[in-house]
Amino acid sequence: MYQFIERRNSQRAVPMQVLALGFSRTGTTSMRIALEKLGYNETNHGFTVWTNPLEMEMWTEAINAKFYGKGKRYGRAEWDQLLGHCMAVTDIPHILFAKELIEAYPEAKVILTTRNVDSWWKSYHDTIGNALNSSIGDLTARIDAKTAGKVREFWRLAFLAMFGTTNVTEEVAKKRYLEYYDEVRSFVPAHRLLEYRVGEGWESLCRFLEKDVPSEPFPKTNDTQAFQDHMKQRVVSVWRRSARQLAMPAFLVCACFTFYFAGGLRVFV
Repeated sequence: MYQFIERRNSQRAVPMQVLALGFSRTGTTSMRIALEKLGYNETNHGFTVWTNPLEMEMWTEAINAKFYGKGKRYGRAEWDQLLGHCMAVTDIPHILFAKELIEAYPEAKVILTTRNVDSWWKSYHDTIGNALNSSIGDLTARIDAKTAGKVREFWRLAFLAMFGTTNVTEEVAKKRYLEYYDEVRSFVPAHRLLEYRVGEGWESLCRFLEKDVPSEPFPKTNDTQAFQDHMKQRVVSVWRRSARQLAMPAFLVCACFTFYFAGGLRVFV
């Protein structure tokens, strides 16, 4: 479930070639799979970051330095340590550093995955938004403070940095979403930028990246239901592991699982 790979003091092993800097819930998981199919290995994604607590430590340093003035801000040397194994990145927390990454890797092409702002808000609210405010997510984080707790703390920090508040209303979220896209457009020369909707398929992406079009369909994954199912699997895994470690009575574990699945509660752990 978790891996502990030390990135600190590493060097760049592969060139950074693609910065896919669209907001979460704009097809970033599908884009990650697509980029890796095109040969950009590894493509780092938020789901990858949270499985490595040592990476989260470095991202936390970078976030605290940029947004809260704590510590040294990351530059090319630090990004090469943290992302030196990657040929591409996508999703949060990378998008918190869009300007910095664009400047650090001036040869990399930039992709903005996009979607209608109303459609994006519904997807965000029904997945990440609910997850960040879930009471069962808080309980799970307390049960497994060393791993699930740190993951939850990290993602709350990341989205606080993105939106500037923990009270992420529809108005606040949509305003920040639109502002962010305008900001990235202002950072990138037109010839380095592709604005892309995942439903467009392979053609425009491959043309931009100068790659052959694969014969297989473009990946389509991590829709709202898939996200919620993934979160359920993670919380069940945490509860089962904790039950074994704490010798929790079987009836209590079963009661918690039943309550969780019957209620359809959403968690982010």
